[in-house]
Amino acid sequence: MNLLLQAGLNSIKRRSLVFVISDFITEPGWEHSLNLLNKRHEVLAIRLWDPHERELPDAGPILMEDAETGEQLYVDTSDKKFRKRFQEAAEQREAQLNLAFKRAGVDALALSTKDDLVKAIIGFAKVRQERRK
Repeated sequence: MNLLLQAGLNSIKRRSLVFVISDFITEPGWEHSLNLLNKRHEVLAIRLWDPHERELPDAGPILMEDAETGEQLYVDTSDKKFRKRFQEAAEQREAQLNLAFKRAGVDALALSTKDDLVKAIIGFAKVRQERRK
């Protein structure tokens, strides 16, 4: 993520509207680059999230795999304490993301994978436009 934000910062020469569309589940350190990008351009963060990233169903023992790193972890989703810790970690990650966007001065829109992406972005743009008047 950090490399992509740096690339945008270095390659986009004229002031532009930049959409950063990601799940923002990444290594830390991208926040400073987002801040710098927003100082030069108008940046909108579109954060895509899947409901399963916040709350695990009781599906018994499963093998989870990080799609980016390939790291695997065997977990028992029938354990209520594990599911609660998972949900708390997701809520903490959500709060940290919102704080990072706020610090960078970036408007952010969280979209579920179940939402209509185009309709939501158009609605978001209209709300921002009204707010600027």
